[in-house]
Amino acid sequence: MLGKVFRAFLLLSLLALTVESSAPSSEEEDSSSEKDSEEHAKGSPHGHWTYTDQDSWSVAFEHCKGKSQSPINIDTRKALFDPMLPEIVLEGYDLSDTKSLKLQNNGHTLQLSLPNTLRIVRGFDTVFIAAQLHFHWGTKEDPGSEHTIDNVHFPAEIHVVHYNSKYANLSEAASKADGLAVLGAFIGIGLHENENYENILSVLKDVSIEETDTEIPGFNVRHLLPPNLQRFYRYNGSLTTPPCFQTVNWTIFNDTIRVSRKQLAALEDTLKAEHNELLSKNFRAPQLLFGRDVQSSFRAEVSGSGSQPSGTGRSGGNSRSIGEENGNQGGFSRGDILAIAFGALFVVTLIAFIVYMVHQRKKFSRFTKDSRQNVIYKPATKEEA
Repeated sequence: MLGKVFRAFLLLSLLALTVESSAPSSEEEDSSSEKDSEEHAKGSPHGHWTYTDQDSWSVAFEHCKGKSQSPINIDTRKALFDPMLPEIVLEGYDLSDTKSLKLQNNGHTLQLSLPNTLRIVRGFDTVFIAAQLHFHWGTKEDPGSEHTIDNVHFPAEIHVVHYNSKYANLSEAASKADGLAVLGAFIGIGLHENENYENILSVLKDVSIEETDTEIPGFNVRHLLPPNLQRFYRYNGSLTTPPCFQTVNWTIFNDTIRVSRKQLAALEDTLKAEHNELLSKNFRAPQLLFGRDVQSSFRAEVSGSGSQPSGTGRSGGNSRSIGEENGNQGGFSRGDILAIAFGALFVVTLIAFIVYMVHQRKKFSRFTKDSRQNVIYKPATKEEA
């Protein structure tokens, strides 16, 4: 029995090692994707770009090869807690429904133009004025957030773009070192529809074709962001699309916003881009940090998995913490599964060995007892003595 158990253990171990060694590493996958991108990228005309030729962006747009590019992966274990980071305070986000907002499919994203009455009045050294917000998404099988948390992608991501009030407009500020501040938040999947997002998602069919737009009534734009704006990550980066100006002060909120699977599917499956192709996977791959610091306005949990879930707040419960979202999105990694498998095999083998030893001990005891019972006592003779 013990021999069979050990043979099974060795067979499963070899199988697991074979699977592990045959699967491509993340570096190999990155290298492969870079080669594929190069094939699509060669000869891209200046000023024209797509998400399928990301590696060629630096050919036409020199800033895209800089060392302060966005998005990035945020390693929660390495984020530096800074208690001096001030809370983000917004003003003017609650718009009347008499105010019309322009919603546009520009061929790269879904963009909502914002009036200059929306501002960040606290959180930076100066006031920042809102210009527009837009989204990045993927597919049901391939989550499409641009930033990642501990290498985990979320289904989608919202960016609210602001420019420094010292400049006349977004165009002027975009190339200035202190020009932009972007508020980013992750969008996850919840059980219920998010009424706040329905203000935008309900009219997607009106902008399904590239370079079309429509007008929607004003609403409280604040509700598109998480209720808790006190917990966030901060770093210096760039625009995530060409021309990739490295002028963005990024704020990525810790809590996620939730929409229903149906709502997310509408975003993934409705809009069309160039040549009437589906507008999807409009996210840039995470860029290298090159020594940049990522600050955190809160202390990371001991487990390093983010914060505790926040309250329902003003989003009607459509919010959760990154730690909770990671638990649902990321699941067990391949390493975790292998560790669990080996641990289980070890426990099974140990139990089998203990059972085998107990069985052998009982068998030996019975044999010894039987042997003693079969001995016939015979007094020694004098000759034998």
